[in-house]
Amino acid sequence: MPEAVVVCSLDAVCVHVNPMMERHLGRPRQEALGRVLWELNSEWAERAFQERFLQVARTGEASELECHSAAQDRWFVTRLFRVHARVVLTSREITAEKKQEATLRALYDEMRRAQRHAAFLAQASEVLASSLEHDLILQRMAHLAVPILADACSVDLPTPDGHVRRAAVAFSKPELAAPAHDFQTRFPIRLEDPGGIGKVLRTGITEFTPDFAATLAASRGGDPVYRQAVEALGISAFIIVPLISRGRVLGALTLLNSESRRRYTEADVRLAEDLARRAATSLDNGRLYTEAQEAVRARDSFLSVASHELNTPLTSLTLNIQALRRDMEPRAGGAASPEALSAKVVAVQRQVSRLSSLVRELLDVSRITAGRLRLEREDLDLAALTREVVPRFSEDLARAGCELRLDARGPATGHWDRLRLEQVLQNLLSNAIKYGRGRPIEVRVEADDARAWLTVKDQGVGIPPEGHARLFQRFERLASERHYGGLGLGLWIVKQIVDAMEGRIRVESEPGQGSTFTVELPRQRA
Repeated sequence: MPEAVVVCSLDAVCVHVNPMMERHLGRPRQEALGRVLWELNSEWAERAFQERFLQVARTGEASELECHSAAQDRWFVTRLFRVHARVVLTSREITAEKKQEATLRALYDEMRRAQRHAAFLAQASEVLASSLEHDLILQRMAHLAVPILADACSVDLPTPDGHVRRAAVAFSKPELAAPAHDFQTRFPIRLEDPGGIGKVLRTGITEFTPDFAATLAASRGGDPVYRQAVEALGISAFIIVPLISRGRVLGALTLLNSESRRRYTEADVRLAEDLARRAATSLDNGRLYTEAQEAVRARDSFLSVASHELNTPLTSLTLNIQALRRDMEPRAGGAASPEALSAKVVAVQRQVSRLSSLVRELLDVSRITAGRLRLEREDLDLAALTREVVPRFSEDLARAGCELRLDARGPATGHWDRLRLEQVLQNLLSNAIKYGRGRPIEVRVEADDARAWLTVKDQGVGIPPEGHARLFQRFERLASERHYGGLGLGLWIVKQIVDAMEGRIRVESEPGQGSTFTVELPRQRA
């Protein structure tokens, strides 16, 4: 492309303009001739350019510079040199070269950033693979992110009771820890929050705010106290990404900028999400490892308890059979009385019944685990069924010293499985007798147009609040096996049966205040 040329006197008055310069200036040469150079172009009016022109006019040393036309976003390379008593200015457009240079520079920067990110993620993978303990994994990840990715980093986890627990936190400067802790105490994270960590934990969607100051006024409904507290922390930008594994939100990773004033971009968001994916996988692996360990411990404990529970009635059964055999053998003193023989037969029947119950529980576990729990539904009256089952426990109630109060006037009809409902009632009554010895037990049946309720209430040892969530788990025993027998399967089986009937079971209990179990069943199948 030809160059644009203007020739000036030593005092910058234009004496010649070529056609290319005319197009460059956007005016005919007649308007340019006789005028001072810096009156023709805004870039030439800058003081730095004027000084450079005058230096060339004075010394004769050529000069070259790049000029940018901001209005048109065009680049030019301009040369100044003196010929006799004239200064010549040539200008050539280099916009295409500049754009290509910018593209190459951006590609290079992106490549360098990708290399840094890959190196960081490789290091993160090593750190995350170094342990299977939840909180240790998260704490190491938080310290890894600071100060490479953020001035502060936190990891928050949802808890089963609907709260949020801060599992890990790291700061670029230790003095930031105390103000951050005070802020967290004053403004705790809630899962129902419309934004921030609570929303990310609830929705599993990344939240990215590159300029927090611009959105702070609307945060928390414009609360001025909250705004002042955030301003005191100096937060300028943040990224919150969910830790998701197998479709489940396990936690949220938060990256905060304050003192460094770095600018977050979409590339930083992608890096944070990649880190979160690795952390979630590691966290999930740690959780699975912990669950596997707990399952092994539960299995070993169950095998120990099961062998004891099965051996106890077997031992008693063996002793009673031996005694029966002795009593039935001819001897000098004569045969044993029918009453004595009858008592031993009753004891044998009781131990056989106990063994049958234990074996039935084990078979039910096998069926339920294999998905083979079948319901034989029929129309029946829950109140009548309860009045039929309760008398079967008269002997157990008498031995335990428990008075049973029954309120099942009914009717409470529905479409249920008779044998499975009997099993539910038997397990709940057995538990009430076992843990409420010497105290009254209440059994009540109620119904409305849509649902029926079976309630079993004892006044026994009770259950601490932290045990409620574990109560219906398989092999779970909240009481000492030394004082209370059982395989830890009864309530788990009850819940599986109730769930299969589209119902639900809940417990109300406090230590020393007894327990109330309520089974709620739909009267018609959903």
